Amino acid sequence: MRKLSILKSTFSMVLFVAMSLLFVNCSSSSDNDQAPTSNTEFNVADFALTVTSKKFVGDWLQIDFTVKNTSKISYSKYEQGNFTVKFTAKTTDGEIFQRTTYVEYVEAGVTYTDDVHLNYTAGKTLDLSTLTAVIVKD
Repeated sequence: MRKLSILKSTFSMVLFVAMSLLFVNCSSSSDNDQAPTSNTEFNVADFALTVTSKKFVGDWLQIDFTVKNTSKISYSKYEQGNFTVKFTAKTTDGEIFQRTTYVEYVEAGVTYTDDVHLNYTAGKTLDLSTLTAVIVKD
């Protein structure tokens, strides 16, 4: 009978230690579910936007452009927030048309190229002198 009592107390002690370790581990103050934070915040000024060409194709305007990350850190919309490239133009009768596209990821110092199609109403004339392209933070 004495052996059974020692076995019970040993098992109870192992169970107590295991539960204590589990409790301490689960109540840790670090939260691994949070996304890593960056000490650097991206701004619109960290990008250089250039419209490289524009040409009419049917009833839309094809706009080729580049975006350069001028900062010393890589940009990812998942880490530093969303930035959108917004293109706006007017027709000769004053109607405004707009197209946006997201900046997804750009490494530090790198330039990427892309294009968008700015659609407008058929039969209208788009005034290219009114075309603007800006990067905005969402």
